[in-house]
Amino acid sequence: MSLIESSNNHTRRLRRRGGRMHLGEDILLARHGSNISSLRLDRRANRMVATLHDGSIDCASNSLLPVHPSPLARIGQQIEAVREDKASVSRAEIRTLVKFSAIWLAISVLFTAGVIALALTTGSSEALNSAAFYPAY
Repeated sequence: MSLIESSNNHTRRLRRRGGRMHLGEDILLARHGSNISSLRLDRRANRMVATLHDGSIDCASNSLLPVHPSPLARIGQQIEAVREDKASVSRAEIRTLVKFSAIWLAISVLFTAGVIALALTTGSSEALNSAAFYPAY
């Protein structure tokens, strides 16, 4: 049943018999009304296609919001783009970033171990507590 009630025979002819009306069909009826010659459902694109009396074609989606890929599918697409070197970041740039990150991690671990070793060699329990629990280290 359409949201637009009309006594026009043309609108009644376009109304679907049985089942629910698609959102795109309702949108197209609101846009063009009695100027619609025929309606068809494009299942692949999930939209309604209207052919108007003047021969022009108009489409309306059957969904309110576009369907986005899942986060896992999006990550898969990004990995595939990097493998094929089609991503905005090249493989060489990623390798360089990984190298710098590994060097930074090694320096951080060495610095932390050095501070704890220095606190242990001083013999002061106060220095050991400061080195182990002070957030600046």
